[in-house]
Amino acid sequence: MKLNFATLFAVLQFVSAVPTKGQYEGDKVIQFQIENKNQQQLVQSVVREHRLDAWTDIIVGPTDIRIKAKDIPKVAELLKDIKSSVKIANLQVEIDAERAHTAEHLKSFANTKALTAAQVFADYQDASTYVKFLQGLPGTTPINLGKTYLGNDILGVKFGTGAKQIVVHGGIHAREWIAPSTTTYIANALITGTDSASVSLKNTFTFHFIPVLNVDGYQYTRDPNGDRMNRKNREPNSGSDCVGTDPNRNFDYAWSQAGASSDPCADDYYGPSAASSKEVQAITAYLKSLNNVVSYIDFHSYSQLFMYPWGYSCDASNPDANDQGNAAQAAVNALQNVNGLSFTPGDICNTIYQASGSSTDYAYGTLGIKYSYGVELRPNEFNSNGFVLPASNITPAGKETLAAVIAAWKYAAAH
Repeated sequence: MKLNFATLFAVLQFVSAVPTKGQYEGDKVIQFQIENKNQQQLVQSVVREHRLDAWTDIIVGPTDIRIKAKDIPKVAELLKDIKSSVKIANLQVEIDAERAHTAEHLKSFANTKALTAAQVFADYQDASTYVKFLQGLPGTTPINLGKTYLGNDILGVKFGTGAKQIVVHGGIHAREWIAPSTTTYIANALITGTDSASVSLKNTFTFHFIPVLNVDGYQYTRDPNGDRMNRKNREPNSGSDCVGTDPNRNFDYAWSQAGASSDPCADDYYGPSAASSKEVQAITAYLKSLNNVVSYIDFHSYSQLFMYPWGYSCDASNPDANDQGNAAQAAVNALQNVNGLSFTPGDICNTIYQASGSSTDYAYGTLGIKYSYGVELRPNEFNSNGFVLPASNITPAGKETLAAVIAAWKYAAAH
């Protein structure tokens, strides 16, 4: 049932979760059903003014927004005429459950020197665990893209013998935990796979997999004393108390245009200059060092979308849109056949939102990597978990996304 937010706020006073201690105690994720442009503009204004955390783009349609406990009364008044429903009644409860699951997982394997695939994909892992697991598999070569601001190495593996190159990474946005796990799952499946599809792909391509690009930001979300909802990297901003740049708005393609923020406190802050972040410098230098890169995939969550350029413009010409779209359609068809989930293919700007300085636009627009994609993994906007997706989703997400990218790469190989 959809209620206006003022009514919903009154109901929430009687439907409180068991109190816990934590920075997100009492924070709620509310889905607003925005019905027209006027409501959309109002929500955008309230989000900017009160620095609310929009979990999805603010569109005419369902829009997920995290509201701090202290802000709920005033936001309820400002958005009282917009229908809404509760997705998460107390975010801290969800985070506590996630951490409890991780604690049990770590306890179970405390004396294990090398985790099996089943153990790795039983829960979300630190960046180093994903890398150590992949680098321990036969047939892989370690890769090091460079260091982050905090001095962490950005690591991965390469494998395969083909002349054509494919680069895949997750974790450019820190809080999107399903992205690194899915990146690692796909790499493991291809590395160890002896089926005809895996063998053929490894003969056709050389793969480069980086589980976590934004290591500093990701590890900060993993730290109990950090911030689970952090999206950006951890580089300080001169003249501001707010830390971090959004690496996926910092690439040197249409940088600082519409679809990114100049506010250092915003989650989509584009940074002090193009390619200022260590993560962007590392991945762009690595991509430039390779010859014949035919596909680049940047995994995100959430919304269930398989997207190609452009992000910076909704009407700019894209001469490869037909092939990019056909490969994306093949991907979502294959994905749906695994677990029945429906993903939407399309260009970034028209499918999710305008986004300038993005990795996908840079890979295609500057480097000419034809099959460049930004993939928003499960869940969709109607799932209640959002970024705090239970670990039981790791293997299903990995299996369906593996099928998707295999289909896309088969199309790329033939075209």
